[in-house]
Parts: sequence; structure tokens; C-alpha cells
Amino acid sequence: MKKRLISVLLAAVMCTSLLAGCGKGSEDPESTPTPAPTSATPDPNKGQNDNQGNSGEVTPSVPEVQGWSYQNVDKLDNPNVTIALYWAADEVVQSAIDAFEAKYGGKVTVNVVGWNKGAAAIQESMATGDLFDLVYTEGNARFPGDAVDQLYAPIDDYLDYSVCDQASADAFLFKGEHYVYTNYAITSPYLIIYNKTIFAEEGLKEPVDLYNDGEWTYAKFLEYMAYFTRDTDGDGEIDQWGLGPRFKRQNFGWANDGMPVYEVGDGTLAVGIDTPECMQWYEFLSGFGQINTKCPGDGGWLETRQCVMYSEAGPSAGLSADRTTTDEFDFVPLPTYDGRQATTPVWDNGYALVNGAPNPEGAAVLASMICKAKLDNYTTQLESQYSKEQIDRYMSIMEKTMPQRRKYAGVSDVGEGDALNGTPAQTIIETYKSQLEAEVAAYNEALKK
Repeated sequence: MKKRLISVLLAAVMCTSLLAGCGKGSEDPESTPTPAPTSATPDPNKGQNDNQGNSGEVTPSVPEVQGWSYQNVDKLDNPNVTIALYWAADEVVQSAIDAFEAKYGGKVTVNVVGWNKGAAAIQESMATGDLFDLVYTEGNARFPGDAVDQLYAPIDDYLDYSVCDQASADAFLFKGEHYVYTNYAITSPYLIIYNKTIFAEEGLKEPVDLYNDGEWTYAKFLEYMAYFTRDTDGDGEIDQWGLGPRFKRQNFGWANDGMPVYEVGDGTLAVGIDTPECMQWYEFLSGFGQINTKCPGDGGWLETRQCVMYSEAGPSAGLSADRTTTDEFDFVPLPTYDGRQATTPVWDNGYALVNGAPNPEGAAVLASMICKAKLDNYTTQLESQYSKEQIDRYMSIMEKTMPQRRKYAGVSDVGEGDALNGTPAQTIIETYKSQLEAEVAAYNEALKK
């Protein structure tokens, strides 16, 4: 469909980490995500379910390398690289840095700039003339804006597809050029994680079976949301929620290919507010708004049975590695209007080449080595935590992905609040379509300058 931003088949296996993603939660203030985990933690539920067999084995297919490859770089004229990170380097990133320094004999300087401060750091370095080479970036907060502002440089001359899969790299396309080194081990998809045990206790068909049967629909999801939102101890207060906090309502629209505004692949935008898919999302939101979603607390919602379903980035989001509950959990993609395969939005991250970087080839080699280290580590994680059936399911989910985008300069975020309050979809379209068309036209025109 024309609205689909990025819908490409992963060349390897899947995309994600177990971290909770970022962005503005629908009931919570914007939060800062924690760094991705860097080592495998066995899942106590692995192999316990009837539909689980032996642990899955991830054997990514490595494409034949054409063009530039970091593996062919035996010597660098400049072996010194500076990288700006949001956090201190984790074990995996540090291992890549150590390997780079050992092979090329140079020094990698790490500057920790803080969450979402990469653009400011680039601008400051440009002003002083003391540019660094690489910067960690978060797509839904920084892209394509930072490419539009020429803070990043295209990387196609130094892009190694043996460590950067096409689907993940294409999430950072702008005007036909790639801007970020990334892969399926660095990005994270937004899914529904749920408590299998509670569904079994209630005698209900669980989400994974609905998904497998093509019945994981908006209507069924809302039915379960309402059913599990209840007072369990009779004190007159709700103490269990069908859906826990930190969800992002726009993700349910993107899953259905329903977006008021969408990217068309060359950096420009188009208006999709009057498409059937977007109207279906608005109708979904009207039902969503009638269900209590004010689940309190700071964490542990799934493990303590405070909620039955949870939506965040990663197949184990919302679950702690050291949990002691005997309950079992599983994951499915977000629901769609008619139960078809969702287009899964991903929290896309990676490493951008700074525009004017002093050492672009050295930066490319380091970024590629980080991507390879992330792949190797993530393979270990997957094989230790998931069954073959779960990995195969995950692979299927990730056949259709799109980058989660948050905001476009000068383009209004409209319709969602109206739909939640019960405004009919047609009224929303009549109210905002002309406004969005004018704003998108202005946005697209500004890109030409």
C-alpha cells in the first residue's frame, strides 16, 4: 500500500533487544529508556509450553558483500576515531572498541553526551571546529530531522551489508541515501507481551493462537482489554488492567497502515488521514478511550499480574531477567482491523556519520565492528531465551516493519485525541484534512531549499 513506509523482508532473522523503548507513552510523561542489555539471560519459561520445542537456533544468512566492507580494511591511514554516545559504552560496544584499537593501533575517544543530546553535541563541535566522527542516534527522535539539517553525512560509500541488514538500514533512508549504521540486533519492535497463564486460567483463546488463525483483530484486543480491567478483590477499585502503561496509541495505527501523515521514501510526506486504514484506527481509538488504562506503578506490571497485556519495544519488554513468578509469558505483533499481518513499528537506533567527520573510513570501520558485535551477542540472547517456534514467529513478524517516527517540523499531530473522545472518523477528516495538506506541502517545499 502507498502508505507503508518501510516494508521489507529481513535478510537475516529479526530485529530487537529486550529493552524498553522510548518516546512519549500514552498515559505517562516522556521517559528515558535504559541501555540495551548486553548479555544473555536464560528465560525460565523456555521450553515449558506445549507449543515450544527445543531452544531455537539463530543462523543468520550473511549476504555476499559487494562494494566496501570493513573486513577488507587491513590498515587505516588515521586509526583514531571519536564517538558520541548517550550512555557510557556497554560491554558489547566496548568489546568492539577494544578490537578496533587492537587491530589498527589507534585510539577511540568516547564522549558521553546524554540522552538525545547528540545533535546539540554535533552543532557545538561544528561551531568550535573540533568535530567528532560518529554519534549514536534514535530514529524516532532525530530522523529525518538531523539529516535535513545536514548534521549527518550519507554512508553508502562505507556501508557493509554483511553487518547492516537492508530492512534496518532502510529505516534511515533520506532522498535515496542511507545515514545510519544499524541492524536487527540494535533496533527494537513494538509488540504485545502478555501473561499466558492468566489467559489459560480464564479459558480464553490466547493472543498467539488468535494471531496464528488470523483473528488478532482490533475488536478482539479491545474485548480483552475491557475484560481484564477489573476489581479483583471486591474493594470497589480497579486493581488489574487489560493493558499496562507505556503503550503508544499511534503504534496501533501504524500497525494497521493507518497514518494521518506518512513518509513516501524520499524524505517528503503525504497525507493519509482519509484512508480506510486510518479511519479504522480512529474507530479503534474511540473504543480504546472507553476503557480504563490508568495503571499505576513504576514497573513489574506483568509479573505482579497488575496488567495482563503490555506494549513496548522488544519481545520481553516489561519483564525482568530475575523474575521469580511461575507465570508464563509470550508475545505477538500489534493487532490490526481485520487480523492481517501487522506492519510492525520499530524503535530504530544506530550510529550516524557526522557531516564533515575527520575520519569517515575509520568511523565506518568502527561502526561496522560495533554492528557485528551486537549481532553476535544478540544471536546468543535469542538462542538462550526463545524456542524455535517463537523465533520463527518473530521472523514472520519482522517481515513487515516501519520506523516509528514521532514528529515532523511544522506538521500537526491531530485526530488521536478527538477519536479517543468519540469524535466520528469522518468528522476528524473534515476537520483536519485541509490543515494537514497545507502543512505537509510547506514541509515538502522546505526540503527543497
